[in-house]
Amino acid sequence: MRKIIVALLFCAMSLLVPQLSSAAAKPAGDAVNLMIEGKTVVPEVPPLLVQGRTMVPVRIIAESLGADVQWDPSTETATIERQNSRLQLRLNSTKATLNGKAVQLETPPMIHNQRMLLPLRFVGEALGCNVGWDNDSRTVLANPSIGIQVNDEKVTFEPKLYQIGDSWYAPIGQLAELVGWSKTFDQSVVPEAKTIDSQVMVPLDEAEDLLDAKLTWQTQDNLLVIERLSKFTGFEVDGQTVNLQLSKQVSAKHFVLTQPDRLVLDLPQTVLSSEMKRDVEQPEEEAATELQADGALEADDADVDATDVDEEDTTATDDQEANEKQTDAEPLVTKVRYSQYSSSPQTVRVVIELREKSDYTLKETADGLQISFAPAPHKTGFLIVVDAGHGGHDQGASGVAGNVEKDYNLQVANRVVELLKQYKEFQVVATRSTDVYLTLDQRVQIANKQNADLFLSVHANSFPPSPSARGTETYYYNANSKTFAEIVHRHLLAATKFPDRGVKKSAFYVIKNTKMPAVLTETGFLSNAYENSQLTSPAFREKIAQGLVAAIREYYTTYY
Repeated sequence: MRKIIVALLFCAMSLLVPQLSSAAAKPAGDAVNLMIEGKTVVPEVPPLLVQGRTMVPVRIIAESLGADVQWDPSTETATIERQNSRLQLRLNSTKATLNGKAVQLETPPMIHNQRMLLPLRFVGEALGCNVGWDNDSRTVLANPSIGIQVNDEKVTFEPKLYQIGDSWYAPIGQLAELVGWSKTFDQSVVPEAKTIDSQVMVPLDEAEDLLDAKLTWQTQDNLLVIERLSKFTGFEVDGQTVNLQLSKQVSAKHFVLTQPDRLVLDLPQTVLSSEMKRDVEQPEEEAATELQADGALEADDADVDATDVDEEDTTATDDQEANEKQTDAEPLVTKVRYSQYSSSPQTVRVVIELREKSDYTLKETADGLQISFAPAPHKTGFLIVVDAGHGGHDQGASGVAGNVEKDYNLQVANRVVELLKQYKEFQVVATRSTDVYLTLDQRVQIANKQNADLFLSVHANSFPPSPSARGTETYYYNANSKTFAEIVHRHLLAATKFPDRGVKKSAFYVIKNTKMPAVLTETGFLSNAYENSQLTSPAFREKIAQGLVAAIREYYTTYY
């Protein structure tokens, strides 16, 4: 009965709305396929590609995604409801409302061959579905979104899973991140792998093997449950190297603190082994003292369930071994402490205290992590590394006027270097001052080997599928970079007057792997006509450079 009503509804709509009168949309040269909930769908009107967006008949959305659709001919408005979502779209209008709030579409609803077509990705995601594009087969995939639980906790960021035939595919790299392992996978990882929306996707049974994890599909709850906890089983100090022993590979988040000099490593999705847990047991009063002593690590140290232990490695008994090793011969590593820093999510924190400021390298090994230290080189001032993104054959993003990002980055970065050199307290190093290509790792090594105090990477944004996208955003990754990022972003916004896209945390290589406070700026969008015209203006670039220098000066005078 419901299908009959839907069919009658759309017959009525085809009579009540005007036909498309121009060639605003054309079928793609190659057919676009549809797969919804793992099944191939052949609509009566083939999907169209309009401004890079897949347009499909509204009936597909209604019947395949389990939505209810109503049509108001007087306002030419379609109202689509699914579960707790209510979306209203007007014919030929890019303005819509989702649950009462105004939203913007890149491509408006349209009439083609007497059928109303809607942008599938926008509508599907607004209704709580996953929509993806498999470029190899030119297939649009859509299915209800899937919840993910990792080690008994529902995750806030849920990677998109897609059903293809009888198999579910998951983004293996994002699942690895959820279980605390930053590993890069390419499409050759397994024969069945696919690339969907630039993410390498593998069947769930393959993901289980690749991650060394247990994956359980709970059909009734539409939930993927992942179980993968690493255990911190011990450590060894060997000269100027510290080896951490782990039952499963994880990627540590790490940063440096001073007074005293120490390296802090947070091991995600990791728990203390039974033996290591026994070693940190101590009276409640003693635990409170230790927590207060390390309060400078992060603001929420007081919420740690267990505690760092600071005992001399002298007369350990059979019942209790010290969890700290003093090194006599080597001058750098003086103390190693650890705790179950968090239980939600499970995180072990390791603190390596150092005799002096030191360089370090971190390497993932088959049985854990290896951290090697070396004395830091001598500096004559507060050292700032300024990185002009891209360069050489890597042009970066392209502007709407034919300009390229690498030129903007270089001109602004060079001007920042020039302005900073006016201050005698600063040492300034540029990763590149000419149009040359550097790898991401080379940029990181320049900063790390010179023991820089700050790292600033200059970039511009672009999103060609959405020319209206605008704004300034600033990125950081490590905890010790957030304050610097907030100061930079405030000054950058004052200089650009562009929309505020916020301060965001992201694992860009150059800010993830540098050891000092590090920030990556995305000044504005080269793909937006207005912002591109500003970004190509010499006067505007001067304002940006001066704003970045003012941010560095504020950070230096406030915190040093």
